[in-house]
Amino acid sequence: MTFHKDFPVLKSSTYLNTAYVGLMSQSLFDFRTNFEQNYLRHGDHYKIKAYDNLGQTHATIADFIGSKKNQTYLVSNFTVGIRYVLDRLKKGSAILCIKDDYHSLIDAIEERDLNPFFLTMEEQLEEKIDKAMAQNHFDALVISIVQYTSGLKLDFDFLQSLRDKYPHLLIIGDATQFIGTDLFNFSTSPFDAVICSGYKWLLAGFGNGFVALSDHFLEVTNVTQEVFQQKVFAGHFNILGAASLVFAMDFLKAHDFQQLVNKNKLLSNTLREELLNIGWVPEFHERTHQSSIVSIAAEEDVLKSLENHNIRASYRGKYLRFSIHFYNSLEEIDQLIDTLKKEILI
Repeated sequence: MTFHKDFPVLKSSTYLNTAYVGLMSQSLFDFRTNFEQNYLRHGDHYKIKAYDNLGQTHATIADFIGSKKNQTYLVSNFTVGIRYVLDRLKKGSAILCIKDDYHSLIDAIEERDLNPFFLTMEEQLEEKIDKAMAQNHFDALVISIVQYTSGLKLDFDFLQSLRDKYPHLLIIGDATQFIGTDLFNFSTSPFDAVICSGYKWLLAGFGNGFVALSDHFLEVTNVTQEVFQQKVFAGHFNILGAASLVFAMDFLKAHDFQQLVNKNKLLSNTLREELLNIGWVPEFHERTHQSSIVSIAAEEDVLKSLENHNIRASYRGKYLRFSIHFYNSLEEIDQLIDTLKKEILI
């Protein structure tokens, strides 16, 4: 299955930068153009219809991630959503988090009257979390499911063990670098809240995201579904963004999302193996559960050399970061490896 026709950027570059910005499909562009015609031609009816459809919007999101419709909320992005969630925690709550996690997540914690305890990012992250939990009382673990710099993906089995060992604990996850790359069922996951932006792996464009909450979260924070919804929808929402998110999720399902996930994993694992073959060791490559982000320790000059060959990636922290999605191909991985061998490893 090829997607080059539906993603014009792929015709002019080798795009390995979805972790920064997911591509817009021609299909989504056409949908958005037609959708905005309703605003142009019908004015107030555009907004009235959007509010009438809000329940279905939430139902689509809930169906895609396996959450409860009435505990799933459209938001404009992760940065806004995480703040809605953290605002429900009691002042002075003890929070376990990662020092070098996504800056918007860390900022949201530090802006509030919370008591954060920071761990450093290491290969044995789960062991460090387990040790910290055993030595201290924490009210919540707030962490990205996939670390945006290194691509380290949390072990869900480990998180479930925390859930079993510390039933009071709230586990709050930034899902932006995860959802859209793999199957996910919130209701059977160890998470009490997930927050996600739609413009990366979901390919939904800008101005949309969502929050999903568990029964446990509502109970511990003493908030109702209705109160949380009133907070989220205190003003108008991004109508075009909401429609785009629904379109994007329907697009993934229509193209057999399971098969897209399988292709994503095949390509990501192939890139890891090829980098190892040329002596460039990807970060955390020995972990059992891998993400779609493949990072290597490299100087920024390497990225500049790749850009000269029209290969697009990102430099994050100390890492050169490649992010693979289903619209990429084995041929593009070959091109990347050949370029690295010829231009950089000579």
